[in-house]
Amino acid sequence: MNPFAADPFAPSSADPVQIDVYTAAYRVSGTIQTRFVRVTDILNQLAGDHLLIEQATVSEFDGPAATIGAQQVMVARDQILFAIAATSTAQASRPEMRIPKRAVRGQLALPPFRITGSVHVPHGSRPADGLLNSVDRFMAMTDVSITCGAHPELARTAEAIATQRRLAHLILVADDERPDELLADVLDESTAQGWLREPGSIG
Repeated sequence: MNPFAADPFAPSSADPVQIDVYTAAYRVSGTIQTRFVRVTDILNQLAGDHLLIEQATVSEFDGPAATIGAQQVMVARDQILFAIAATSTAQASRPEMRIPKRAVRGQLALPPFRITGSVHVPHGSRPADGLLNSVDRFMAMTDVSITCGAHPELARTAEAIATQRRLAHLILVADDERPDELLADVLDESTAQGWLREPGSIG
């Protein structure tokens, strides 16, 4: 056995990732050190109550002229409305042991922001159930459009963001085109047709 070979079970090293974090009053941009690729994993797997951002720029929505720079800024995780990380879609979508999900259109009211995009729920579940029954604090949204009525200059788009579901005042979800045909997600057509033809079948 080669004593200098890399340990396959050793934790992966942390890499610098550019991130933008938004609270109700501030935007903090800078770099974090993380082992994760997906922005939702970065926040959901955070060990402490604060996210440490280095080489940071802090902007206050009500006073854009008061933008300051700092070597380090700690942002309270409970106050983060959403975050955007500069990770590529190819990296974030690499094959892993994850529950297959489907995308539905949704809109979140996270004052002062309104966020529109695709949310992802497990196959075979209704969107509302898939969203409300999740144990993760931060939820992924993709193909996102962000607007802010009070501060129109904050509008932007993003490939993917992590949003803190419990801080949303409203969650609007556009259901599937076939909302009452959920069996199509989990049964093949021949099995479903067999159930319909079988005498005494439930229905």
